[in-house]
Order: sequence, then C-alpha cells, then structure tokens
Amino acid sequence: MTYATQQASPAIKSSLDFLSILKAGIVTGIVAGTSLGGLLLLFLTPIILEAETYEVQIPDSHPLIPRNVVHFWTFAGAIMLGILYSIIFTFVYTLVQYRIPVKNAQFKGLILALNGFLVAVLVPSLYLPPNPPGIETSLSVMTRQSIFFAIIIAGILASIVFWMIYSRVSRRYSPISGLLIGAFAFVVIIITVFLLSPSNSNIPSVPSDLLWKYRVENLGAMFAFWAIMGVMVNSMLDHFGPHVRSVLHL
Repeated sequence: MTYATQQASPAIKSSLDFLSILKAGIVTGIVAGTSLGGLLLLFLTPIILEAETYEVQIPDSHPLIPRNVVHFWTFAGAIMLGILYSIIFTFVYTLVQYRIPVKNAQFKGLILALNGFLVAVLVPSLYLPPNPPGIETSLSVMTRQSIFFAIIIAGILASIVFWMIYSRVSRRYSPISGLLIGAFAFVVIIITVFLLSPSNSNIPSVPSDLLWKYRVENLGAMFAFWAIMGVMVNSMLDHFGPHVRSVLHL
C-alpha cells in the first residue's frame, strides 16, 4: 500500500499524522541537503575561490575566517536548508498531491518539485541572477531580498493560477489547451512583477565566462536538490507510515 493509494480512504489518510510527515521531511531534507552541500563544495567553491582573486585585495591581508571553517559551514548550511525546505515541501505534497494530474506517485513528487524549483529558484534568478564574489549590483542587499521574496510570492500565486486554469480548461477542452493557457497566465503574472520591480544592473569585475559558469552550475546544483526531494518524498511517506496497514484490517 503506497502513500498515493492511501489517500483514497479518509481513515487511512488520517493515519499519516504530523510526526510521520515531519520525519519524512527531515530524512528527505538530510539527503537532499547533503547532496546540495557536496555539489556546492565540488563545483561552486573552486569558482568562488577563482572569482575572489579578481576582487580588490589589501596587501598582506589574510582571510578573517579559515577556508576549512567556511567549507564546513557551507556544507552544514546546505543540510539545514535542505531540512527546512524539505519539511515545507513534504507538508505541501501531502496537501496537494491528489490534485496533480498524473497517476504515478513518483511523477507527482517530481512535478511538484519542478514547480518548486521554477518558483523558488529559476524565476527569481531571471531577475536577480546568482553572482560570485566580485560582482557589484545597483541595488542594496535589503532591496534585493525584498524583490526576491516578492517574486517568489508572485510565483506561488502564478502557480496556483496555472493549476486552476489547467484543471478547468483540460476538463472542458484538452490538456494541451489547459497547459498553454495556464502557462500564458503564469508568464504574464511574472513579467508584470518584473516590470514593477526596480531595475537591477550588475557591474562585474570577473570574466564573463567565469560568471556564467557560476550561474549555470548554481542552477544545476539547485535543480538536483529539488529533484532529489521530488523523487524521495513519496517513498519516505511510505516508509514512515507503516502503521497504515493495520488500519486496512479494521
């Protein structure tokens, strides 16, 4: 009995309590966060170190924090971020998975993870791309953070609009029509937010190939992080809900 099939019965559904979902989210987050930390150290850290050589250096200066300490907290921070994101992702999955229009439970998790990557990573990166050291921006840190969260909120609202349109139009006409119209509405909402946001410009002091390598590999690491959550979420919910079988015999 898989988690997806458990949703057919209210009694079975109620057996997946808060603690089971929390455990599933934590374990999924540890695995996804560990993977993210490894990718950051393996691919992005060398780029960051190279980019730092282009920054203005004070003669005979030394890093305030040793590199090994920075690497440790980068890895630990990725795990903590993974746990936080995964707990939220797992709870959202338990609420909306039955609305995702595919039968395969693993695909449900991947679709939701892809939606999460789109909203939390890709769309904000189109307006505020990730930068290595040596990049000056025209906006202050607080302004960039405010815009970043505003874009994420807009992305969540745009996703809700997309799925509402897709559900209604696909039932009345065809899934392709629902997909196209929903995607159009999503893009219109995001572009509107971009146009209303303060303009952002970057002043790079690093080579353009290094800059784009950092951005692409950063997005790749985040995509892998979200994909791992999408693949694992349903299996972890199955694993931490073994008591469901006893409910079936009541």
